[in-house]
Amino acid sequence: MDALIEQYTGADEDSRLTRQYIAQIEFDTTMAKLKPYLKPGCYVTELGAATGRYSLTFAQMGLTTTAVELVPDQVRILKEKAAQQNLDLSIYQGNACDVPFIDDHSQDVCVILGPLYHIQSQDLREQAIAEARRILKPGGIVAVAYISRFFIAGMFTQKFPELVTPDVYSKLLNEGVVTSAEADRFFQVGYFATPKEMEELVEGQGFKLVSHIATDTFSRYIADGINPMTPEQYQAWFEYHLQTCAEPTLLGSSNHGLVIAQC
Repeated sequence: MDALIEQYTGADEDSRLTRQYIAQIEFDTTMAKLKPYLKPGCYVTELGAATGRYSLTFAQMGLTTTAVELVPDQVRILKEKAAQQNLDLSIYQGNACDVPFIDDHSQDVCVILGPLYHIQSQDLREQAIAEARRILKPGGIVAVAYISRFFIAGMFTQKFPELVTPDVYSKLLNEGVVTSAEADRFFQVGYFATPKEMEELVEGQGFKLVSHIATDTFSRYIADGINPMTPEQYQAWFEYHLQTCAEPTLLGSSNHGLVIAQC
């Protein structure tokens, strides 16, 4: 846990989601797929809110928003941004696996858009989803993001050739973790899932699968073509992407995936 907090202390999560089109598409897709559920008067909780890219957007939409973040430095930044924008939302420092300060059956939507990138214990992953179910109203929606282990394997060949070894790939494929001392700390504290595993995770806690999205599909493989796009070209690509991102054959090759399910 200390290593995870250290990893994200000082991290600029807002910039990560906006500095390039291949990153912006993650935010744009997530918001587009959540929009049908973010109705006026909605109560929404984000577990793992970072510096508030999503939670502040929810609050700007007039939704009753609760943000929970593990890393104290990220909580501080989130509170500062909320104050600067004069936004009213509840902000807590806490663990996505245990949010006793949120009442049972009080939320319409719960989004978990970061914690599952790092929870390496199956029991704790299940606990995080169980907490989401506890706080959701009957018929409530959970949205869970993950990083595909198949994408990570491919990325190593392009950017981290020192990690292209039988041992690293065996551990990644079979356990979803990277333990090599040569790996960047992000990978060492990470958990990388399979699409099927994530569906089973939410269904195992009593949710019914609604949709499964390849959040950025193969955009990161063609970054040299996407990042220089004009705004008009990006919009055309994004509209195409929205029409194809639920294609099952794209799920494993996408950097991020998004599972949406209902109580």
